[in-house]
Amino acid sequence: MTGTEIAFRLGPGSLARARVIADRLSGAATNAIEHVLFVDEAVGEYGCLAVWDTPEDAAAYTAAPAVVDLIQELSAVTGKPARVRTYAMEYQRGAYPR
Repeated sequence: MTGTEIAFRLGPGSLARARVIADRLSGAATNAIEHVLFVDEAVGEYGCLAVWDTPEDAAAYTAAPAVVDLIQELSAVTGKPARVRTYAMEYQRGAYPR
């Protein structure tokens, strides 16, 4: 399994705005097994993790025009590039998420 993380700083108290961004990213992640928003509202750090069956699915997602556009928007708004990372994932506990 493969995960993609798109992390960004919006500043403290920006959870509503982060949820809007997460909804947009999730909408582009139609083939994802799961899509999760993670939040540190006090610090203002947010991000989304999408889980994929294959690295190819993850690569197609991060290259999709809607995702590329949103990453560019985030970078322009925050003044810093959004962090985009891809991971090999291994579930250590619990069931496969399907």
